[in-house]
Amino acid sequence: MIVSLVVAASANEIIGADGALPWHLPGDLRRFRELTTGHVVVMGRLTYQSILDRLGHPLTGRTSVVVSRTLGETGYPEVLVARSLPEALALAETLAAQAGDGEFFVIGGESVYRDVLPHADRVYLTRVHGEVAGDRAMPDGWLAEFELAGRDDEAGAQGPLPYSFLDYRRAAR
Repeated sequence: MIVSLVVAASANEIIGADGALPWHLPGDLRRFRELTTGHVVVMGRLTYQSILDRLGHPLTGRTSVVVSRTLGETGYPEVLVARSLPEALALAETLAAQAGDGEFFVIGGESVYRDVLPHADRVYLTRVHGEVAGDRAMPDGWLAEFELAGRDDEAGAQGPLPYSFLDYRRAAR
């Protein structure tokens, strides 16, 4: 099973500010939807809450596994709660395999990314060119064990906050 992270991070590794993304990049949101639709996604409770706050409902076309010790029944059949990260990863793997899928996606937040990083096989990174203020960040050197496998600098070249799509694969262990 392939474990993939989908991350948008600035040059100074910021990924969040005040419980939300610190930018609005329609191209990044499109790519996120294209990558994850039809798959299982794993996220922390705060990321889940930020999605509900922004959209008013869970992500459509995906099964969501939310890591939370406090969240109860969500009221959405496509949203399952796991009490620990190992439980969430095992559940995501089982659900993906049952659907005939060989990959699931981890979509945040900060602590979930940090704890899953040693298990990740791929990283789909939207690299925002420029430093951004925020209160959530990826750890220093987090891409050290990965090799660049693909790059698209054109998708986000225009606009006030340029960005690139970078795809990484774990280097041979």
